[in-house]
Amino acid sequence: LLWGGGWSLFCQEAGIESGRIAEAAAKLDARKRLVPLRRSFGLPVGVSRVVDLPRNPTDREWEQLISEFRTTFAAHGRSATVGGFREWSNGNLHISVEPTENGQQLRLTTFKEDAVALNLLGVVLSVMAVLTSAAVIASGKPEKALAVLGMFGGMALAAFGANVIRLPRWARERERQMESISERALKLLSSQP
Repeated sequence: LLWGGGWSLFCQEAGIESGRIAEAAAKLDARKRLVPLRRSFGLPVGVSRVVDLPRNPTDREWEQLISEFRTTFAAHGRSATVGGFREWSNGNLHISVEPTENGQQLRLTTFKEDAVALNLLGVVLSVMAVLTSAAVIASGKPEKALAVLGMFGGMALAAFGANVIRLPRWARERERQMESISERALKLLSSQP
């Protein structure tokens, strides 16, 4: 009923210009900017989000946001304020309110460092599988090369496989958490202090 001509009629009856609704929706969409995922071997290892804020949070509002961060990520974390820059962090998870040319922005970033290390381990084990197998073949025992290749190759596949299984789920969960925090911050800061 509200789509097409019905939407315009609704706006007219409510005394709202339909162009203003579209403009407000565009502003809301522009506030949230997804930052490309950091990847390692095609798998997500870093998630980020940047959100333009309507204003700078007061000290009380910043404390409320920190409480939200702690609840969402089940982590105490550490907070710091330097000039106009405020940050809360827990390990590789960093959330900050930063001044920009046009106001303030909320930046959320996280990085799964152990996933990169596991991918690196997979590469090292793959190289070891090939080199060790070649050395065994060169020593005149080609029948043992398959066992060596299988052993190191299996460990390499296990390292990569663990990341293939866990990283997409981890990235989706972090994106959901960041979206929730972004919405909470926008709601909190949309009202006047």
